[in-house]
Amino acid sequence: MKIIAVLDDHPLLLEGVASFLDNQDGYLVYPFLEEIALIEFLKLTKADLILMDMQLLKTNGVDVCTQVRKLFPMIPIVALSNLADGNLIVQFMQAGGNGYILKDVSNEEFLGCVQLGLDGKEAICDRAKELYRGAISTISSLPRLTQREKEILTLISNGLTTNQIAEQLFLSPVTVETHRRNLLTKFKVKNMIELVQLAMKHKLLGLE
Repeated sequence: MKIIAVLDDHPLLLEGVASFLDNQDGYLVYPFLEEIALIEFLKLTKADLILMDMQLLKTNGVDVCTQVRKLFPMIPIVALSNLADGNLIVQFMQAGGNGYILKDVSNEEFLGCVQLGLDGKEAICDRAKELYRGAISTISSLPRLTQREKEILTLISNGLTTNQIAEQLFLSPVTVETHRRNLLTKFKVKNMIELVQLAMKHKLLGLE
């Protein structure tokens, strides 16, 4: 019997997924409403697969995936979500996820992805795969930030003014302003608000 742990903070959805998998041959399913209970379970029981929602009451799927991956590096982790967001899929996979299944897939595709996850293979449903590839393509086409640009943009995103940035980085205000103008040109955006939003969306600053 393959042991599958399912994490979802919506009781009805959790019960539905667990019941559906329980009715399939060869699966023993354990449902969890909170990540703390899941982690305690994993300390005592060797699971073959973890399915988790991306929107949780006290946290999110990316953070939970990161935490679980550190504690249990050998267990495949697959997202089961209604969030069709390519950038989120990239973040989840970069956090150590093994796949991403959208909740509107057919029963057949869902079971196929579950089996891929159990086999230790990439378990991404067809629609999520398209979103994932599109997001990867967009990210790879973006200009790369130099270390100095990253420092300045991070401070801008934290609300610091040109003079405050200059003081913190031991630069002249003129130099900081030059970097700001160059960044706008480099990323082809109209203002710093757009640039910060773009950088945060694609995790260019490496911020959690």
